[in-house]
Amino acid sequence: MEEAIPFDGTMPAGTPIPKGEKKKPQSKKRKKIIFICILLAMCLFGAGGWYVLYGNPDILPNAFQEIRQHVAGMYGSQESYIYYPIDYDLEITTVREYMELDRDIHYKDGPETVMITDANLEFYGPDVQFFRRYFDYAISGDYEAYNQLFTDHYYESNEPYYSFTQQMIYDIVIEKLSATESTKGVLYAYNVTYKIYRNNGTFRNDIGSDGAKTLYFELLQSGDSILIDRITYYT
Repeated sequence: MEEAIPFDGTMPAGTPIPKGEKKKPQSKKRKKIIFICILLAMCLFGAGGWYVLYGNPDILPNAFQEIRQHVAGMYGSQESYIYYPIDYDLEITTVREYMELDRDIHYKDGPETVMITDANLEFYGPDVQFFRRYFDYAISGDYEAYNQLFTDHYYESNEPYYSFTQQMIYDIVIEKLSATESTKGVLYAYNVTYKIYRNNGTFRNDIGSDGAKTLYFELLQSGDSILIDRITYYT
């Protein structure tokens, strides 16, 4: 008998090696292309889903509706404020603290400041009377009527409201800056300042409760129609 040779982990010379299929490793370039395609597909799917949801507000759940109410509108803000809870059923005339605040419009024209009331409103021009409607709609939460107070030019760069609650607006001051003739009609320039008691962010999300920022308004009067053509901030 031949003596067994201890196995040392090597294969004797001439031993045939079994053939088998060798998998070619994927190139880095191919892996990168596949990853980009998957990423693009996910982005397109997400964008399409958001478009459907945003374009059809009735299918949005309540949580998304509330988010939309805070970001859609004419006073978008990058700042963060603490807002009061949203209550569409609240009748603000039942809030005693608000009813005790100064809710009248104070009109400034040069050195003169007067309070606009039902008794003297008819003695002022269409621009002053316009602001009475403007604040009436905002206070009553009538967003549909409020949306009608703006020109088509305004909506070229701004979105209408989809809803807002009754607004507890007070300390209203409108200051007339100028009235000039233009090819489109009479253009009125105003500074407008007011505060919102217990602000819930559905109408103004750029100010906190009882805070104020002066806004610059341009009203365009064409014939018997007078509408807001521009609202902007001072920088």
